Amino acid sequence: MYDMRLDPEGSLLPGKTWDDSPGLPPAEAEMVLSMLDVPITIDRCFVEICGDFAAAAMLTELSTLESETGRQHAWLQVPPDEFERRLALTEPQQRAARRLLQSKGLIGHRRRKSPQADEFRVLWPSVVALLQRKAEERTAHIVWPPVHPCHPDQPERLEEVQS
Repeated sequence: MYDMRLDPEGSLLPGKTWDDSPGLPPAEAEMVLSMLDVPITIDRCFVEICGDFAAAAMLTELSTLESETGRQHAWLQVPPDEFERRLALTEPQQRAARRLLQSKGLIGHRRRKSPQADEFRVLWPSVVALLQRKAEERTAHIVWPPVHPCHPDQPERLEEVQS
């Protein structure tokens, strides 16, 4: 498998001999391949509303699958090994993330008993509401609308700001 002199059937490749170097040792080749693997992306805003990296990664992935398939607000079929392949999440990590997302009302989940894929749906109204709540918490200390120092009882008008 890691012998760079051989084709997939184990025959020498054209121009190669048994005296040629076989290439990198398997562990080094595996390390290089793992470094070149697709990165795991997590939307930062989802980390904030989920409070958990695995749940945020799963929510990000479901959002990405919606975009890739053009099936916004629809049930998405996700094979059992897809989250492990795309996010490196073990089955227990997936269950915990799924429970958290469901408890926060961020996803819908339908388990399939047969070998078919489970179905997931991002519940965007809940996601947006939580994002809005977090934004309000972060900006609660900001006085709005702004108050002009000379007229503390009246909000500042746009014309005064521009002049």
